[in-house]
Amino acid sequence: MVDSLQITSAIVGFGASFGLLYFTLRGYTYPKVPKPFFDDTKVFKFFALGMVLGMILFGLESWAQSTTETVVVLVLLYAVMEELLKLVILNFPRFQRKVDTAFYGLTIGFGISTTFTFASVYVSLLDVDSPGLFEMVAFSLIGLQYVFLHGSTTAMIGIGVVRRDIIGYFSEALLIHLGYGLLMVPFFTESEPWNYIGLVAASALVVYGYYRVHVQSLPALVRDAKRLSLRKDK
Repeated sequence: MVDSLQITSAIVGFGASFGLLYFTLRGYTYPKVPKPFFDDTKVFKFFALGMVLGMILFGLESWAQSTTETVVVLVLLYAVMEELLKLVILNFPRFQRKVDTAFYGLTIGFGISTTFTFASVYVSLLDVDSPGLFEMVAFSLIGLQYVFLHGSTTAMIGIGVVRRDIIGYFSEALLIHLGYGLLMVPFFTESEPWNYIGLVAASALVVYGYYRVHVQSLPALVRDAKRLSLRKDK
């Protein structure tokens, strides 16, 4: 039987990921543009791949038992592991120098966030005795952070593969992930007000990461691709 914890986790994990993916991609496909910058069929396939990766990542990370002394080390290791995995997938030769790779990277990221977020929020709420509205809101906010984080960092890596600037864009994605993880450490280890300060700062960082992708990096990539296409036509 579906309970309120599962509904909350599904809304944050699946609802937010699908919604933000649609919001980000809608300007780059029909009817906004006559020729879409990506294949809808591949979007569904890469989203499914991301969902599988999200389950794998959650499974791997849930094995480790963190303590106050080891939490920072685990945060750093998780960030590096996750971003390297994304880089390995998106840096296959078949994806290099192709504009649609950036959009498939974004799609994989939001796919990861669906299952990873759902599982993380649900398990976190289960660990709380009689979770109320406050706990649901708090862990839902953390879930939304995962959605912004994975969507933006995976897109950044994809853009880097397209532009052949892997080091630059991968470094930016990794720094955002590392910064997010470190800012969240006080939320789990400190008392008020530091826990809430860390939560707000981490939220601001991942929203900034999404802003970089949606407002700056993706539009700039598309403009450059159009400019290059016009030159080839001439």
